[in-house]
Amino acid sequence: MASKLCMNCFASYRPEVDGSLCPECAWDNSKPQAPQGLPYQTVLASRYVIGRVRAMNGEGVTYCALDRITQKPVDVREFFPRPLASRQADLSIAPARGDQPSFDRYADDFLELSKGVSRLRELTVVESVLDIFEENGTVYTVYRHTPSISLRSYVESRGRMAWNEVNRLFMPVLTALGLINSLGISHLGVSPDTLRVTQDGGLLISGFCIHAARRAGTPIQAELDPGSAAIEQYSSKALCGEGSDVYGLAATMLFALTGRPPKEAPQRLEDPRLLIAKDVMKTLPPFAVTAIANSLQVKQGQRTGSFERFRAELSAAPALVEEIDQTDAIRRLPPIDMSLPQGKGLPPVVWLIGSCVVTLVALVIVASAWLGDRGMSFGDLGQLFGGQSASQSASQVPNMLNQNYEEWEKRIQEGEYEFQLKISSRSFSTTIQEGNIISQSPNAGEEIKPGDTVVVTVSKGAATRALPELKGTSFAQLQELLTANSFVPVRKEEHSDDIEPGYVIRYEDHQEGDSLDYGATVTVVVSAGPEADASQDSAPSSTAEGDAPAE
Repeated sequence: MASKLCMNCFASYRPEVDGSLCPECAWDNSKPQAPQGLPYQTVLASRYVIGRVRAMNGEGVTYCALDRITQKPVDVREFFPRPLASRQADLSIAPARGDQPSFDRYADDFLELSKGVSRLRELTVVESVLDIFEENGTVYTVYRHTPSISLRSYVESRGRMAWNEVNRLFMPVLTALGLINSLGISHLGVSPDTLRVTQDGGLLISGFCIHAARRAGTPIQAELDPGSAAIEQYSSKALCGEGSDVYGLAATMLFALTGRPPKEAPQRLEDPRLLIAKDVMKTLPPFAVTAIANSLQVKQGQRTGSFERFRAELSAAPALVEEIDQTDAIRRLPPIDMSLPQGKGLPPVVWLIGSCVVTLVALVIVASAWLGDRGMSFGDLGQLFGGQSASQSASQVPNMLNQNYEEWEKRIQEGEYEFQLKISSRSFSTTIQEGNIISQSPNAGEEIKPGDTVVVTVSKGAATRALPELKGTSFAQLQELLTANSFVPVRKEEHSDDIEPGYVIRYEDHQEGDSLDYGATVTVVVSAGPEADASQDSAPSSTAEGDAPAE
């Protein structure tokens, strides 16, 4: 009997030997496809073999899939908003009567979101978009499949995480979310389920959805994580944005640190306290607790509103800290109330000044107790962090201009230099190659102390790029060329008697050699082969269900 493909991992298995269980992933291939999902072995874009439904929500369906060209697993996201649309017998998605305008509007949102995420390919902590195409009356987005488990599963299986581990894992995510929001893209679904732990021990941001699927009161079913969704997401009228993502990330950090999420935002309107067990509290640095509490304020006006501010508050002490024993001074501190007292006849400014004084005194008490436990004084602390030993003396900044940023970053990570490197911006340049450094501060030859930061501007290359030639090019090859030139390729199929399926016919709105702006969307018309005769079977896949597809 011929081998078959597992509909989860796409490894081959032999039913007469293995039964229905895949020997690689143990998926039971006798399970039927989820209701309303595409049938097993459906082929999309003449390239992607559909497997089991991985996830489903009000926006659409995510499938395990196999890229027949690369022979690698991918994730395919299908725009299928329920209850606005239904699947037809020919597998197409058709809007319900009267819902065409809403369907079209959300389909446009889905397409624009996919294009936006595809521009984030430089961010390794964001799932990568590989392909975007239209078929079956809807839109599909193909994501690179990265083996991982949800942060929720990771914490539930291993227990809560230490602050040092959380700080290491979450800082790249915080930076990426700040950049994403600066580009006008809000996730609105950051939670222990959409942050995933990869095999190399990092975090991956997944689960991008249109805003209508991440807030209540829209025509499609909303998916709101009970502990991570901000209060404004429970309304269709309130503004959602960066502050909403700050709330989601802070809630997820709290879950990682304590093993418990905050209460649902509407419940916290009545009781906003964050209940943290004492044995957990004593392991957390006070500045981190304060930063997370500020970012989890229920009301938008009182909450940390940007990732830049959140990072600053999380950086109020060294990133790697020892686990702090709970001292008597900490136990005597009253619980933090982030709201200003009202009444008593005193102006709010008096309460504000008083709160600042109390907070300062509390911090001094905590610091004194911490230093006392270690036989140290504030003078000792000044010598540790203020004084410079011979081994910490200043050095000269090297010349990094017109050199590759990633190579310099690697040299610094390997310990060749003791300063930090940070990108302030990326700018277009007709003279400096993409990825190379345009400017640096401090300048070459100036003095810098260990631990200080050199801020650089990195080239994005020319602001306009020429479209590559098409002759004899498959879409996979052209897609790679377009992506390398920072274009966003979108695939559109058309029947052709002359051009082999999967090969490019033309650009839809442009010609070879045309100059387009950096990041421009390029629609590529790809051959779907000759149009089938009406007498032929109209089945969407040329392969028998369960059999491995031929190349």
